[in-house]
Amino acid sequence: MGLVEYSFGTGEGAPRDWVSEADLDLGGIGAPDAVSLDFDGDGLFDDAMWDSDGDGGADRSVLDVGEEGRYFEDASGAGVWDLEVPPPAAEAGHGLRWTDAGGVERTVPGGEDGRPVEVDLDLDGAPDVAVIDTDGDSLVDVSLVRAGRAGPYAAVEVDERSDGAADVTLSDTDGDGRLDTVDRGPG
Repeated sequence: MGLVEYSFGTGEGAPRDWVSEADLDLGGIGAPDAVSLDFDGDGLFDDAMWDSDGDGGADRSVLDVGEEGRYFEDASGAGVWDLEVPPPAAEAGHGLRWTDAGGVERTVPGGEDGRPVEVDLDLDGAPDVAVIDTDGDSLVDVSLVRAGRAGPYAAVEVDERSDGAADVTLSDTDGDGRLDTVDRGPG
């Protein structure tokens, strides 16, 4: 992701602005989207400023990252992160999980009613893949992979074993718009 901008303040006067290199993946996108820090002053770098929407600016502070994490917003815009909000859907256990073709474990919010969820894996503003959970178990069963930035779908990855990783890939290797290659993984 790169840099994340964030502000701290007391509510009196202007907040202090910061820019730091993202070093923590809180959104399950396979790339850092948050900055680790000690926001609560307990001496541990177990808190974070999180850019959950990928726009380059932190929109959540997270105390005690992990299962016990608490999420806050700066509702006033004064750098005072005092509005506690519920964890995002993926953190609350309502996300779709899968292991992509590169072996990266990913989680994204959404996936109700077997509808496709488009995901921008490289954060360039265009979806790279659409993932679908056809059986409601929160594991991606089918992934539709785009050929390039906002291009047509060029491959379909299918999880036949229901383990969250694609076993079969159907792809358009000659670029004519029709799937012409079947690749079965090991096993």
